[in-house]
Amino acid sequence: MPTGKPPVKRGRSEVWTRGPTARAIKRELLRLGARLRQLRLEQGFTQEQAAEAIGVHPKHIIKMEQGAANVTVATLVAASVAFKVPLRDLFREMEEDDSGK
Repeated sequence: MPTGKPPVKRGRSEVWTRGPTARAIKRELLRLGARLRQLRLEQGFTQEQAAEAIGVHPKHIIKMEQGAANVTVATLVAASVAFKVPLRDLFREMEEDDSGK
């Protein structure tokens, strides 16, 4: 039944309008992108090969690695399968990897 309310706009989430939250999201997307790039290089994949393995467009891999893509959970799961690492390892600190932890 119609409620008389206008349809909900689909667009950028409100979280991007909140300064501290938006900065935290950008920071974490950059960290995630660096980690994805590190894993891709460890596997010896080109960006095109990684895109094929994950099931996304090669341009999306570039944006993911630059921290410019709002990556979905489904894409993260696909990346963990493609790189043969547990999902949680996508979020490990890169320093932990360098120190052997």
